[in-house]
Amino acid sequence: MRGRVTPPAERHVAFLGDASASYEEWSPPRELAPWVAVVWRVRAHADFELRIVPDGCMDIIRGDVIGSFSQAETASFAAGDVAQGIRFHPGGFPALFGVPASELVGLRVPVGDVAPRFWSLPRLAAGAERPDPLARVTYAARDLRALVTDSGYSERQLRRRVMAATGHGPKRLMRIARMQDVLRAGRGESWARTAADHGYYDEAHMANDVRELAGATPHALLG
Repeated sequence: MRGRVTPPAERHVAFLGDASASYEEWSPPRELAPWVAVVWRVRAHADFELRIVPDGCMDIIRGDVIGSFSQAETASFAAGDVAQGIRFHPGGFPALFGVPASELVGLRVPVGDVAPRFWSLPRLAAGAERPDPLARVTYAARDLRALVTDSGYSERQLRRRVMAATGHGPKRLMRIARMQDVLRAGRGESWARTAADHGYYDEAHMANDVRELAGATPHALLG
């Protein structure tokens, strides 16, 4: 990707690696910012296994499109390995490439299979529609009923648009976003306080919800 990139104000998603690896993010060039969230890089200092949990986003890595994860995956790194990619905002990739996210959930396919005439992101962006705003509004929301009321759309209409934009239904996308908030924030004062701060009924509710999405509780993921 050409153009100047700068560090974002805060980490876009939770990185669950340890001292075995370093993780960096940069903001994209301004002309791609409506679609692209960050450019990222992982550099391994030792052999390790990286757990990657759902984040509601899609990526391009080494010329492949990575569909949004529906469950946690593990990537193996050897010392010295470097992985880098482009992460899109929820709804960003489908708007730029014209392919519903729901068709790519959990898949890894060459970008040429998705867009045979793809040359560059700036060229696509020059004539692309902006991402469906409902995708990011839903990602930031925490109550489906309130979202339906505030958006003016029926639950069915909302689900159709959010599924096309992100590959997830509204409820699941909100759960993924909340899990990411928890994992970025960490334990803080206590896990009970973290649960309350993020709108869970209690610590057990938080632990069970994160485990269903990420395959482990936040206690296990963050130590």
